[in-house]
Parts: sequence; C-alpha cells; structure tokens
Amino acid sequence: MSFGQILGQESAVTILRNALLGGRLAHAYLFVGPEGVGKRLTALTLAKAMNCQFPPEAGDSCEKCSSCLKVKSSNHADVILLGPEGENIKIDQIRDLQRRLRYRPLEGGRRACIMDSADRLNDAASNAFLKTLEEPPDETHLILISSRPHQLRPTIHSRCQWIKFRALSIGHISQILKREQSLEDEKAHFYASLAGGSAGQALALSDRVDFQKRLNWLRLFTEISQKTTEEIFDTCERIAKEEEEVNDLLELWKIWVRDLLVFKIQVESAGENPGDRLINHDLRSEAAEEARRYSFDRLDFFFGLISDAQKAMAFNANRQLALETLMFEMQKNSPKNSQWDADFRRYGQKIIFSL
Repeated sequence: MSFGQILGQESAVTILRNALLGGRLAHAYLFVGPEGVGKRLTALTLAKAMNCQFPPEAGDSCEKCSSCLKVKSSNHADVILLGPEGENIKIDQIRDLQRRLRYRPLEGGRRACIMDSADRLNDAASNAFLKTLEEPPDETHLILISSRPHQLRPTIHSRCQWIKFRALSIGHISQILKREQSLEDEKAHFYASLAGGSAGQALALSDRVDFQKRLNWLRLFTEISQKTTEEIFDTCERIAKEEEEVNDLLELWKIWVRDLLVFKIQVESAGENPGDRLINHDLRSEAAEEARRYSFDRLDFFFGLISDAQKAMAFNANRQLALETLMFEMQKNSPKNSQWDADFRRYGQKIIFSL
C-alpha cells in the first residue's frame, strides 16, 4: 500500500514523506494514537518507501518491485518486525535484535525495525533497548508503535520523535471496509459507526456481528415487553454462554437507545431530518416507530440500565444473572402488557433483582 492509500492520517504521512524526501528521517520514531488507525500500516509503508526500487514518485512505494513485495510478505531482510511474545516484549528479543543490528543492511538499502506494542517492553528489555536508542546503527531507523505511550519509560520518549495518529472518521473507515471487505454502503457505515474511530475494530466487528444478528437483537429490545418470564430466562441462558456475544448485544442496545434519542431530538423536538446521524441509519422507519413509544426519561433510564449491566460484567458478575436483571427491569419499565403481572406473581420468587 502506498502513502496515498493511507486514509485519515494526512498529517503523519506528510511529516514522514517530507523527512524521507529531505534525507532527514529520524533514527527513532514513536507512532502514538488509538489502536487500529493505521500506525503499523504507515510504518510498513515507510519501510517500503525507504527501499523501493522503482518509486512511482519520490518518497513513495511502487508495491510491485521485489523489495516492496518482500516487505508485504514479511520476508525483507532489512525490515525487522518485533512484538510481544505472550504478555511482554522480553530481553531475549531485544538481544536478538541487537545481534542483527551489528551488521550493515543486507540488501544494501536502509533498515527499518518496527516494534509493535512498544509499551509492553518489560523492565529488563527497556533497559537493554535504551542502549540501541542511544547509539543507533547507521542506516537504521527504529519505529516504535504504541496506543499507551504513558506506559513507556520517559527515557525512551525523549529519544524518539513523536508522530501522532488520530481516530479515523466514519467516512474513512467506511471506505476502508468497502475496499478491504467489499461491503455495501449501509453495512460499511454501520460497522464504521460502531468502531470508535478504529478501522481495526470495524474490521473485527464486520467479521463477528452479522446484519441478521443485529436485527434479531434489536427485535429482542423492541419485543421485550411481550416476552414471558420463561422466554426471558431461556434467552438469557442462551446468550450468556458467550462473553463476546453478551458484550455485542449490550453495545448494540446502547447504540439503539442512542439512535432513538437522536431521532426524538432531531425530529420530534427540532423538526429536523436526522440523516446520517443515526448509526443504524438503514433502520430510520423502525427508529421512528420505536422512538414514539418512549419518553426521553425512559430512554435515558434504559441507557443507564444497560451501562450498569456492562459495568457489573466488567467486575466479573454472573453474566446470566446480570442479563436477567437487565431484561426484567426493562420489561417492568416498558409499555405494560397483561402477561407481565401474571408472570411476575407466578415466577417472582425465581427472579433476583440485585447483583
């Protein structure tokens, strides 16, 4: 991938390309920013541009020469990739790196050492790596990548030039999803909206949460007031078996409540069209119908209930119990149905409303 294909990081790309063109590449960079926004991709693209045999323009990579293809396949002798083994980057990895750096670049160009998750250097590895930062070999450029730079030692900070990466816009993430996953516009927009500015998170979500599952979970939210107690117990038991599934369900419910609030604010209060402000913007008609059922206070209350369930699970609360508590509270505060009172009298002793 050439620099022109890196979306949303124009400032970082400009700094690096200008340094490359001017022969002023720093011996050590620290790429900082949220996870999944293109830090590693940019580091690899810089490594390609440093060694490209037939650059289409100065300071870029052709993606076709043997050097570019070797970087892409992680087979380039002068592009060293380093990351955590288990929980941390260990001193043995740093010693192995230092042994490799004793020699000149093997393919005659410039060498790039890319350290992913550099904030996970353990103490011994940090001490050893400082020596390399203080006396870097000629024609070698160290690129540290971190989403938590505060966990790196200040002595490492001070020896690197910082390049800041920002969260990506929904539009940029949508373009990436359409390019990488060939997603349709509506699906790309939905996953991009969920991703919190991270293309990596959006790609993971597109693999994990399909559109039909989303519709089923939103239908569950809408129909919860009509569910019998036995149906709620069965539903919670089934969903609670998978931690990831529970997390996705609750996050989608929070987003749906947010969409209903946005719809009420934009349409009912201001008479405006919410347009693309809805994350589930392919479900405008459903959002319009659902928003009319609830007041602002009730939606705010539901958002708090869902957030409380997420917090409880983050502290290792029983997932099934937390889901049962949430769904029965939501049902109790939804538009009333005749089944609720009868079910509560019949099964009330089975229902635990506190964690």
